[in-house]
Amino acid sequence: MFERSDKGDNFMTWTEQFASKVATAEDAAALVRNGDKVMCGLPEPTGFLIALGGRTDLENVECFVPAPRNGGAAAATAPGVELQAPFLTEIIRRSGVPVEIRPIGFSGWAGFAKRWKPRVRVITVAEPQPDGTVRPGSSLGASDVLVRSKASSDDIVIGLVNPSQPQILGESFTVEDFDYLIPLPPREPTPEYDSRKVPAEIDNFVGAIDELVPDGATLQAGVGGLAEAVMDRLHHKRNLGVHTEVLGYGLRSLMESGAVTNTNKSLFADQTVCTIALPETYEYAHLNPAIRLEAASTVLNPATIARNTLMRCLNSSLQVDLLGQTNAEMIDGVQYSGVGGQLDFLRACSMTDDGLSIQVLSSTAAGGTISRIVPRLDVNAATGTRYDTQVVVTEFGVAWLRDATMREKAERLIAIAHPDHQAALTDSAERSGLI
Repeated sequence: MFERSDKGDNFMTWTEQFASKVATAEDAAALVRNGDKVMCGLPEPTGFLIALGGRTDLENVECFVPAPRNGGAAAATAPGVELQAPFLTEIIRRSGVPVEIRPIGFSGWAGFAKRWKPRVRVITVAEPQPDGTVRPGSSLGASDVLVRSKASSDDIVIGLVNPSQPQILGESFTVEDFDYLIPLPPREPTPEYDSRKVPAEIDNFVGAIDELVPDGATLQAGVGGLAEAVMDRLHHKRNLGVHTEVLGYGLRSLMESGAVTNTNKSLFADQTVCTIALPETYEYAHLNPAIRLEAASTVLNPATIARNTLMRCLNSSLQVDLLGQTNAEMIDGVQYSGVGGQLDFLRACSMTDDGLSIQVLSSTAAGGTISRIVPRLDVNAATGTRYDTQVVVTEFGVAWLRDATMREKAERLIAIAHPDHQAALTDSAERSGLI
């Protein structure tokens, strides 16, 4: 939890200073009416959603939660409330609650908010400052649009004030931007994030990525045990920059080691730019002048990303097929997670001559019985197309797919598949005429 260090005898809490704005989560949930559209920001405004889940009198309410967790699961149990999400989390998968998927990439949430015109807009924020500044805490995402683009005077903007949220510099709001501010308990639990596993063969990945990331490169790393773990092992690099969707422990570790200086960046020079900071970075990011929080519409705009020199985008996939298509969100035809900002970074790297997108994945799953490199992805399972995928890395090596023929793509991917599955992949490629 972050507390002001200058509290004197005359210190006034924000709830006293801005008392006219203060409400409870139950008060806020009571404002939702039949037929309403409710849109939430990141991180999940859990207290409000739990209170909404306690309503039993609603009909035809659509509730869009970008990455629903405990609060989303609670809201989905309320009669008459339909939970909608572009990204599924481990908690939601375990809960089994119904979710209507809206397949919208992270950079598209702001445009969606403008078109959808939700009447009730709810975001999590850090504690208001004495001058009325309200920082968005650990994530900005599309909150700027939710707060500033009311479609009518009937729209309501609600901020859940979580004292455990860091004060990250960059885009911010004011108290007057909100209709209501809801104080949460000082020890409000940190949201439970998906588990992230590091494979035993991590050293093989690090060796491959080391050769693909030159000194002076600007980095993006997706969420996932593999991508973050690789970043955590590149401390020997020099003058790296960071322009990323999510700031996790790997990139934080690079910054702490001195490998990240941001001096070579052509955009937001001398600053790490992100739109989400994960809990393990809160203390480090709090009022850190080297870190800047910006809206997803800026951070994930491919044209903006492409302005960085030597961009290196590291993301994880669940599968890659022999055509070079990647699957980052489906398992056995069922939605498992979501696309997030991965496609934006893939496309950005295609817009530059010196950028490179890198897909990392372990070669097998289920104890080695299932190959993650497959002959063909299931129908509707492709996240990245064969035109987007440039480099794929497994523990068995690097497959360069950029500018390759279809035969070359297939041969190179088979070469980095697990040896136990190479024969079956070769047979399938031969039967389909790929090789």
